Amino acid sequence: MTEKPNPVLLDMPAELVGERIVLRPFRDDDAPALWEAVESSRPQLKAWMPWAIDHNSLEFSRDYVRRMQAKWILREDLPMGIWRAADSRLLGATGLHRIDWSIPAMEIGYWLRPDAVGTGYATEAVTLLTRLAFDSLQAERVEIRCDALNLRSAAVPRRLGFVHEATMRCARRNVNNELGDTLVFALTRADGASRQA
Repeated sequence: MTEKPNPVLLDMPAELVGERIVLRPFRDDDAPALWEAVESSRPQLKAWMPWAIDHNSLEFSRDYVRRMQAKWILREDLPMGIWRAADSRLLGATGLHRIDWSIPAMEIGYWLRPDAVGTGYATEAVTLLTRLAFDSLQAERVEIRCDALNLRSAAVPRRLGFVHEATMRCARRNVNNELGDTLVFALTRADGASRQA
């Protein structure tokens, strides 16, 4: 049996650079940009992400950034901002979440401010994170989950060749307390090997 590395000792890149975006962990001085991005996106975000209701002040953003820095160091959660390379504007956030280092398996999450939706930024971010997961973190499985009604979000894993493995019926409640279905997409290391062959 292969011994798994200690995740805390894994070297992580300071940033992931794509053609148009840079992904990097949040720093203390990012809190105002995060607050502004969430505040300007709240009407759209809260339909799919209940956390947007609770993220209700600059103080909350500061607290969030510090908590995520701690989780990053411990490799419990790897959240990152999506920054536009041309002008360093915060477009949204992404990251590797629900990490199970015993496999390793992880889930990619993402959101974009409304004026960045439909531009390919989410696809670029997911591509960068998928490479990080498989190439650097030795992931065996990478998942993306989204509300079945969130067609834009579901288009990203489909575009990138993730396999639609399940529709989990009545798996979540939305902000109106209504039950909704969740789509589960995944790529495994074997999927990548078969695509390269």
